[in-house]
Amino acid sequence: MATSYEIIKEINLIIMTSSGPANPEEVITMFTRIKAEPDYSITYDVLWDARGRTVPFTNEQIMRIVSRVPVYKGDSRPKRAFLFSKDVNIGMGNVYQSYRFIKSNVDIKVFKDREEALKWLGLHDHPLLCIPRK
Repeated sequence: MATSYEIIKEINLIIMTSSGPANPEEVITMFTRIKAEPDYSITYDVLWDARGRTVPFTNEQIMRIVSRVPVYKGDSRPKRAFLFSKDVNIGMGNVYQSYRFIKSNVDIKVFKDREEALKWLGLHDHPLLCIPRK
């Protein structure tokens, strides 16, 4: 699986992208790299675009990822938008949402449509988001 990320400090947003077959270790490595970035803040919103993933994570893999994701316990409510193209991935995203909700003070929502995810994040048509839309 290919993973990448971009931190857009000006709008407090992290965009992560994953494609190819599922590999939770790559996702965990990506989270570790993001946390080491000088512009990183756990309070930033996140858009994880996983529409290019070809194999969904298993329940065990999701639990392994969840155990390594930073837990936010602050007063603000950062948002985590997950973007999937297949219903099976959406189901696994909802499982992740349930696990994280128990541990972290973040709002999580799963989407199929990028525009809807950006609207929920309050960033629809933001000029800094010059990423091609699918």
